[in-house]
Amino acid sequence: MSRVSSRDIYIAQLLKLFKRRGLQLTMDVIAKELNITKKTLYNNFESKDVLLRSVMKHVLNDIEFKINIALSQGKNAIEALFLTSSMMNKALEEIGPKLLKDTSSCLPDLKLLDHTNRMSFYTRIIKENLERGIGESLYKKDLNVDLTSLFFTSAMAKIYSWNGSYKFLNNPYVFHSELIRYHLEAVVNDEGRKILREFTKK
Repeated sequence: MSRVSSRDIYIAQLLKLFKRRGLQLTMDVIAKELNITKKTLYNNFESKDVLLRSVMKHVLNDIEFKINIALSQGKNAIEALFLTSSMMNKALEEIGPKLLKDTSSCLPDLKLLDHTNRMSFYTRIIKENLERGIGESLYKKDLNVDLTSLFFTSAMAKIYSWNGSYKFLNNPYVFHSELIRYHLEAVVNDEGRKILREFTKK
């Protein structure tokens, strides 16, 4: 059994703190809230910027881990995406609007931390889902998989590219649910539409 590092323990504590109080805290306040010295804090995180990015990277990695689980549990490609949507909404709800909004002002360049890698993750899962749906005869066979993946990930990036206005994410749960539904409406064939209708009735 691997030993959990003190840094990982602090990241978990910091996430709870930031959900409750947001990111607009000094290192003095953060150290006091964690009941440690500021020196200990700096021994684990060389700056507040590194600290904030470490916490948000943990958040995004956790979301991606849960997305992979949801995709594997779907009985077919359509159910897999609906399970993903449900999981994503729960994850966003757990993060909370305060932390999401504060990220835009404290880390305006955050985007996806590593934009290329994050988009590659979503491109991969959507491509694989499209290929699965085509193989299951639930998606249109003549889909341009690359372009369709690009359309989805371009919209998905809005969830992570928080700008100061927060315009697109007044309700990120609705945003993501509607994105999944819009995407599926575009890619399913007649057989897939029957299954899709069962999910949209719920």
